[in-house]
Amino acid sequence: MYIHLDCNNFFVSCELISRPELRGTPVVVANDNGNNGGIILALNQEAKALGMKRGNPLFQVNQLIEQQHVTIIDVHHQLYRDISQQIMEHVRQTEMVLDFVQYSVDEFFGTMPDDDPTRLRGYLLQLKNLIFEKTGIPVSCGAGLSYTLAKTATWFAKHYPAYGGICIMPADKREQALAKVPIADVWGIGRRSIKKLSAEGIQTALDYTRKSEAWVRRLFNVTGVRTWKELRGEPAITLASHERQKSIMYSRTFAHMTDSKSVLLRELSNYATSATRRLREQGSLCGAVTVFLATNRHRTDLAQYNVEDTLKLTTSTDDTRLILQAVHTLLERIYLPHYQYKQAGVILSQLQSNSGMQLDLFAPQQAEDRTRQKRLMQAIDTINERFGKNQIHFAVQGSDSDTHDDPAGFLRPHNVE
Repeated sequence: MYIHLDCNNFFVSCELISRPELRGTPVVVANDNGNNGGIILALNQEAKALGMKRGNPLFQVNQLIEQQHVTIIDVHHQLYRDISQQIMEHVRQTEMVLDFVQYSVDEFFGTMPDDDPTRLRGYLLQLKNLIFEKTGIPVSCGAGLSYTLAKTATWFAKHYPAYGGICIMPADKREQALAKVPIADVWGIGRRSIKKLSAEGIQTALDYTRKSEAWVRRLFNVTGVRTWKELRGEPAITLASHERQKSIMYSRTFAHMTDSKSVLLRELSNYATSATRRLREQGSLCGAVTVFLATNRHRTDLAQYNVEDTLKLTTSTDDTRLILQAVHTLLERIYLPHYQYKQAGVILSQLQSNSGMQLDLFAPQQAEDRTRQKRLMQAIDTINERFGKNQIHFAVQGSDSDTHDDPAGFLRPHNVE
């Protein structure tokens, strides 16, 4: 059977490891800039019960935060990535899960060579307990005959406390379960698809599976057909065919420390350019940009400074120029002189398909601008693909000859997470 592991309230759970006194109280993780100018990125169940939601600007819920004594914690992406990697390693070492892969920072998929619900529940309980024991992170687990059914089973594990955080969906319970799942909560069903399905009277996942393949193919593309098959218990998705990432990060630990803002800007610009190229390759648009800097935590003799900030874009984009502008703005916000920086990175988040771009009502020329921008980015990508990486690049990225002021020891990023 296919299995799915989903970390509960992951960002907040990571923060509560070092602040256990906050358990049972409302806590949110936000990119707070100190002036209520940030947004809520994650929240625990206690904060959700107050009516707060992910994406709420802090200034809109400031009164509620003060009245209910909600704790706000600044976001620490590097911490979350480290803990996610720990989860990967602990599960792999058990050798219980086959083809175990990370889908996002807080989600994992795999398979188990057993379809007996009782034994499978026992295995998942072992994994759930192991992860909590080793990392302190609570997880919900689902299992089904396909990746989509496994993720749907996790939906039940999260929404129905009686399952104890583990839900197995065997073949004979599939239709009964899918009748309770709103079509909007099915993995792979986008917002534009929901409108079409609603117009056709499709309200639940079961309604969708009862349509013919020809009907699905006529209304949707191959992705819609894959989801339809998966909900019917027919594996149709490989992680390679469903590889659109939920966020894209490029970062590096420098070979040598640097306090130069110009060097940091150049490196971050290279990361942003590579990340945006990956964004276009997977057909996505970015809604928010995060930049982070960190000093060397092993050098206790030096002053420490770890910081990150996020800028929410007015309109989602895959235009490298706009992403670079955001990176420059963020670096100006968070850079402090006289610190020796050892690591820097760029994260593109709030990703959406480029087929459903939301235009700005107050920018009447935006459709034309979008067409010109798309042609420019395609031309740059085509030339670089044909003649070599970064043959055409932005001036802020520097050049291969810019090594005299490059204590970082490299120019081009390579690692993507």
